Amino acid sequence: MPEADPAQPWRSDRAWDPSGEPGRLARRGRRLLWWGAAASAVLLPWNILAAVRPDLLWPGVAGAADVVPAVLLLRGAWLRRTWRRLGAVSLRFDRFPFFLGEPFEAVLVLAPISGEAGAVEITLACLERRPGEGGAEPREVEVYRATQVILPGAETAFAFELPGTARQLGTAFRSPEARRWELRILGRGGARAEESFPVPIYAPPVDGEAGGTLPS
Repeated sequence: MPEADPAQPWRSDRAWDPSGEPGRLARRGRRLLWWGAAASAVLLPWNILAAVRPDLLWPGVAGAADVVPAVLLLRGAWLRRTWRRLGAVSLRFDRFPFFLGEPFEAVLVLAPISGEAGAVEITLACLERRPGEGGAEPREVEVYRATQVILPGAETAFAFELPGTARQLGTAFRSPEARRWELRILGRGGARAEESFPVPIYAPPVDGEAGGTLPS
């Protein structure tokens, strides 16, 4: 991960994809499938050895080890299937990152199986961690929320006007408040869409050096 730069925290505080977000289920499923494939590749020579020379490696040991990649692959496939069942929602950024006081503009991508009936509710929220009362565990609370409703489509552009810099609501994962922004998607009236995305909304750089555009 790049060295932290206080003026441009989006370069180091999270492994952002400047082009957009695939969704939490798709991202987790893809990661598990990758690890499952990697584990299978590592265990392949041992399976061959167990088959050719059982006197050196008992096949039962190799079989027990094979359970690990099998579980990873099955779990990854299940997460990907669930993501598709919920509408295979993904998010494409028009620029990166987004700054307070400017519009948040993105494109919502829905799989064809999501259908065109109903509507899609989009909620943009900023969340902060607050101390619990009476020694309770810290809890996360919404400090900003905006919602709009759009008609579902294969690709639908939308925009939110972000609060100004005076409210100091820029993403700050490493602050005591662990401040973050997320975009929630929920289908209504028959539209198949359900997802939540982390979104890169930051305070403008102090030195005026903005990221604001996607790399070519």
